[in-house]
This record gives sequence, C-alpha cells and structure tokens, in this order.
Amino acid sequence: MDKNINEILIVRNDKIGDFILILPALSWLKKNIPDCKITCIVSTSVSNLARQCSHIDNVIVDKPIKYLLKELSDYNFHISISFFSTFRIGYLIKKLNIPIRIAPKTKLAQIFYNNKILQNRSNSDKPEYEYNSDLVYELFKILKIDNIKDMEGAPYLTFKNDSMKQRREIFIEKYNLNPEKKIIFIHPGTGGSSKSLNIESFAGICKGLRIFDDYNFIVHYSPEDEQYARNLKLISGDDLTMRLIEAKIDISHMLNNISICDIFMAGSTGPLHVAGALNKKTVGFYPSKKSSTSLRWETINNFDKRLSFTGIKKNKDLIGLDMNKTVLDIQRFISSV
Repeated sequence: MDKNINEILIVRNDKIGDFILILPALSWLKKNIPDCKITCIVSTSVSNLARQCSHIDNVIVDKPIKYLLKELSDYNFHISISFFSTFRIGYLIKKLNIPIRIAPKTKLAQIFYNNKILQNRSNSDKPEYEYNSDLVYELFKILKIDNIKDMEGAPYLTFKNDSMKQRREIFIEKYNLNPEKKIIFIHPGTGGSSKSLNIESFAGICKGLRIFDDYNFIVHYSPEDEQYARNLKLISGDDLTMRLIEAKIDISHMLNNISICDIFMAGSTGPLHVAGALNKKTVGFYPSKKSSTSLRWETINNFDKRLSFTGIKKNKDLIGLDMNKTVLDIQRFISSV
C-alpha cells in the first residue's frame, strides 16, 4: 500500500445518534489501515463527543465553506468518506482536490464524488452502521487490501477502569443512591428527534419495574424534556423511588452520566446510541415508519445487550405498543443481567 495514503477525511456533520453509528466503520478502518490519520468534520453539538473517540485523530467543527477550506488547507488528504453528503459538503470535498472521494450515490451531491455507492438507505434493509461500513469496504477494494481483518465489537467509546469507578462513586454520592444497587436510566424524551411512547405507557413500564429492588432508578432528561420527566415521576407513583437527573446541554456531562449506568432505556435518540457505543444494556423504542425502525437504527452494543420494540400502530406523534407484553419482555431482559 502507498505509504502516502494515510490522511483520511471523514464527514458526518449531523446529530449525535448519526455520528455514533459511524464508529464501527472507523474502528474497522483503523484496524485495517493502522497508520492512517483520521480527521472528522462534525457538528458543533457532537464535537466534544468526537474528541472522546480513540479512532479519530483530529476533530473539525463544521462551519461555512470558506472557513473550512482555510482550516483544511494544511492537510494532505488522499481519501475522503462522506457518510452522509449534501451539495455543500460535496462541493467542499471537490475543492480540496482529494483523489479518492467516497459517498453514497444520492441526489445531486453525487456529482462531486468519483466513488459512489448505491445504497437506498430509506429502504431500511439493514442497520445504519452496516451501510456506513459498506463505504469503508469500498475503500478497502479501491486500495486492494488483502486479508481484510474482521470488524471488532463494542464498546466503541471507552474509559479507563479506574476513571469509571471513580465517576460512579461520585455520581452515587452526589445523588444519594444506594451503592450496593445497580443503576437503570429511563430517558423518556427525544428532544423532538423522533416519536416516543406517550407518558402513560412510560409510566406503565416504570410501575412494572417495581419488582426489582436491587436497582436505583433514574429519570434522565434533556433540558427541553424536563416537564415531561417530572410528570412521568408523578404519574408513576410513590411505590418506585426515582431520581430526576438532567442531562445538561454539555455532551460531556451526558456522556459521563450514561457511562455509569447498567441499563439505559429510551426512544430512538442520541443518548440511546451513546449507551450502545459504551456497550451498556439498552431498551429502545422505535416508530413503525419504515425509515425509522429498530433494524435501521439498531444500537451498536453487543447483540445480547439490546432489546428493542417497534411500534405496531401508525400514529403521527407516538409509538403504539402492546404494553402488557412490553413490560413482561423488559422484566425478562432485566432479570437476565
């Protein structure tokens, strides 16, 4: 392999969950081209999270094209992979004169790339992270890499064990939790990123958790979902002791919170995917819309650590489920921990 082919530009400049689902592909890329240097363009909201990723060497925050061109002019990229491309990003990649430009074959933006992969992601035939990995595999074929090494499993976000233990102790003390019990996070809101269960359904699940006396229960919420979280705690009743904990706007704070839990329960939203990348046990709720199902937006934790539900009723705003069966399935899943 040409030794000069080691500067790679990656683009995934949208939401947290979308970014998380490129991490298996980046891990695979580093495993097969270990001396490559990966620079990743991300959105402002994802930048601090991206800096925690061991497979990313440089993080560039998305900004107007003229500033990106200036910031990237000192790099010598030979390869770019745009996991999701817009006309603006395609134009940027072409202006940088990158020799190998890979992206999904989609809409007008494809004119800027010389290696385009037809994927039809909206068909949701497989998980998003597999679509992303297909773009990396295309690069392996272009570079004629022999004996491609297998993709590694989760976790894709890691911390040192001593750091994890210390953070958990601080968290337990701060919120007056029982240190002998495990921790379940219930994150009922989605911040508007997708449909969710209605509050009565989430309350029904919470009541079903009362059989577990060896867990601390945390209602974890983003600032915009505070009232929803408070109402959930109220409706769930006094039989289940729950703490309300805000996931502050700073993504580092949210990452720290999720890293100390044992089980994370949420709709299809960024925090659920963060928990998956940390290889936590997850329970996810997904709408029935074809492009939003649990197959397409599957979390990236190990298979035995994830449980998912896809809505059975078409509803404009909420996910409909058979709640009696759902509660029983969740109880069995938690019991298997």
